[in-house]
Amino acid sequence: MKTLQVLGSEHGTDKGNDHHTFEGVSYLDVYSHYFDPIRDRVTQVLELGVLRGQSLKMWRDYFPSAEVWGVDINPTAVADYGPRIHVVTGSQIDRDALASAAPGQLFDVVVDDGSHLVDHILQSFELLWPRVAPGGYYVVEDLQCTYNDNTPNVHIWPGQHLNPPGTNFVNDRLKLDTLFTTIIHSLDAFTGNEFRFIHFWPKQCVIKRALFVPSRVNQAVEVS
Repeated sequence: MKTLQVLGSEHGTDKGNDHHTFEGVSYLDVYSHYFDPIRDRVTQVLELGVLRGQSLKMWRDYFPSAEVWGVDINPTAVADYGPRIHVVTGSQIDRDALASAAPGQLFDVVVDDGSHLVDHILQSFELLWPRVAPGGYYVVEDLQCTYNDNTPNVHIWPGQHLNPPGTNFVNDRLKLDTLFTTIIHSLDAFTGNEFRFIHFWPKQCVIKRALFVPSRVNQAVEVS
C-alpha cells in the first residue's frame, strides 16, 4: 500500500509542503504516526475545507474502506472527485450541513482545515465532537492563524468572503486555549471519559477520544 506521503504528493495536497513542515516533520508525517496502525479500520472521515479536493482524494486512497466527506462554504468546491467521496456545501458551523455529512454515523477522523477562525473552530468542535467515534481523532490544522486578525484575508482565502455579515475575523486565541486547558485539566484530574489525549505539534493539534464512550450519534452540544 502507498504511504500517506506518496498519496499526498500524487494528489497535490499542501499538507506535506515546506509551509506545513517543521524540523523535517510534515502534517502528513504526523498523520501517519496516528493513522497508519488503523488505516484498514477507518470507515468515516470528515474534512472541513475542501478547496479542489486534493486532500479528500488522498484520504480516500489512504483509507481503503472509508467514506470520505468534505464540507466547504464555497459551492465551487462541489465536484465529482470519484468513488467514496462526498461534498456538502455549507459553513463549518452550519448544523444542517454537518448533519448531512455521513448522516447517523460516527467519524473515525475529523480534520478542521476550514476558515481558521477561532469562533468557527470552537463551534465546529462543539457540534462534531459528539460524533467522533470512541478511539477516534479530531485534528485542528494551521493553529498559527488563530493568533491573527484574519480580516485582511477575507477576499484572499477561497470562500472566506461567503461568511455572513457579522462574522468575527479577529481571532482571540485565549478562547481556544480555554478549550485546550479544559481538556488538559480533565486528563490531569482523571475526570470524565471524553478524552484519551491531546497532542500538540507545530501548527497542529491532535485530540483522541477515549475508547469507552457511549455512542451519541446525532447528539450535538448546544452552541451558545
